[in-house]
Amino acid sequence: MPVKTLVAALRDLPWPLRCASLLGWLGLIALERQLAAPGYCGVWVPSRPGGGWEALLGALWLNPPTLLLPSWLLMLLAMMSPLLADPLRLLWLRSLARKRAQILALFLGGYALVWLAAGLPLHLLGLALLTFSPAPWLAFAAACAAAWLWQTSSLRRHCLQACHRQARLPAFGWPAATAALRYGFAAGGWCVASCGIWMLPPLLAGPGHLPLMAAVGLWLLLERRRPDIPPPAQALAAPLLPAGRR
Repeated sequence: MPVKTLVAALRDLPWPLRCASLLGWLGLIALERQLAAPGYCGVWVPSRPGGGWEALLGALWLNPPTLLLPSWLLMLLAMMSPLLADPLRLLWLRSLARKRAQILALFLGGYALVWLAAGLPLHLLGLALLTFSPAPWLAFAAACAAAWLWQTSSLRRHCLQACHRQARLPAFGWPAATAALRYGFAAGGWCVASCGIWMLPPLLAGPGHLPLMAAVGLWLLLERRRPDIPPPAQALAAPLLPAGRR
């Protein structure tokens, strides 16, 4: 059962990852209360949707990437921390005790850098959807449709399976450090490829972006725990298929 699998996944999380995710959610809630407008994760939303390029330039001027950096980091801490249990456990077991902290820091640094690099295109895409759409709900609908189409694609399934690949991790010297950093880059890259598009709908969900972030985070954790489950569209359509094609 998916609910039992999800409960087991949450129960099996190491306590540092639980604390990191909890801190991320608390930070997002605190940041939400300090901001005046809840749209676009608390940042200014265009008052005239469909304004074209001039409205997009104005949105970029009022929404620089540095302004979104705190909320983006908190979002990664809240949603991505539970997904790192397996690679961090692998690094913990295959590294020397005296070098373990360095190895884990290099992996997390590479992983975070990839997600930070992906944040800017998602930020620009979200602002473009908001400014070129006739209404904010159309921008949100377009983001959900794009995420759903990518979710059901076979290429996305390949990226998800690549998230479970175990890297070769030497135990000594510079090869151990460089391997951990490469592992972080690879894990971050495959993670962005598989679920980065799902970061876009919460950005455009307005006041409901925090509950939607929680729902997306739980789904990604369930999917990471059970990579063999079918995409949502296939799961919904399975009862409608003939018995021979199920």
